[in-house]
Amino acid sequence: MAITAAAAVSVSVDDQDEKATQAAPDMAPAIEPSAANGKLDAQLAGVTRGADDFADRASRTQQRIDLKQRQLREQRRRKAAEAAHRKAEATRKEALRPKFALPVAQRGVGELFGAAGSMWSSRHTGLDFPVPMNTPVMAVTDGTVEAKWNPFYGNMVIVTAPDGTETWYCHLASAKIRAGHVKAGEVIAYAGSSGNSSGPHLHLEVHPGGGDAIDPLAWLRSHGLDPT
Repeated sequence: MAITAAAAVSVSVDDQDEKATQAAPDMAPAIEPSAANGKLDAQLAGVTRGADDFADRASRTQQRIDLKQRQLREQRRRKAAEAAHRKAEATRKEALRPKFALPVAQRGVGELFGAAGSMWSSRHTGLDFPVPMNTPVMAVTDGTVEAKWNPFYGNMVIVTAPDGTETWYCHLASAKIRAGHVKAGEVIAYAGSSGNSSGPHLHLEVHPGGGDAIDPLAWLRSHGLDPT
């Protein structure tokens, strides 16, 4: 009976060992990197390089944009400075420009203001400049121009200065400027002998405020000009 028990114990132990052996899992094999992982790593590296390259191109593009903007700002600054310089120069020249000029380049006068004679109904109302036909006649002041015909004065031009003073240029051959704005010294007409005239000359009258005529010689001299 003892032998039987021992045998039973032996069988039981063997069964347990077999079951344990059957229950024990096999050892897992070593994991090796797959081809998919390698491909993913390569893709990630390519993406990284692409991002770096894009960032580099973006940086260079921004640098070009910044340079262009600096160039445009410098261009605008230079143009503004040049415009300011031109304006200042124009202002300087305008300040230095004579605001009064003699009506003809040739010196010498003829009949004076107030002279009596058969050519006038009362007294001579202007100052005569004995010059050849078609001698250039210049504006004595800045002002606006009006050209017209008068039976006594013939072809005439009237220049009205900013202060309202009118200068009349009479017995002209023709008017160069019939309307618009002129500056002192600008050619406005050509001397002649139209109207009630005995020969080529310029008849100049001065009418302050568009009123009665005054002595042109005294008026010219009051502005630093002497035609004699």
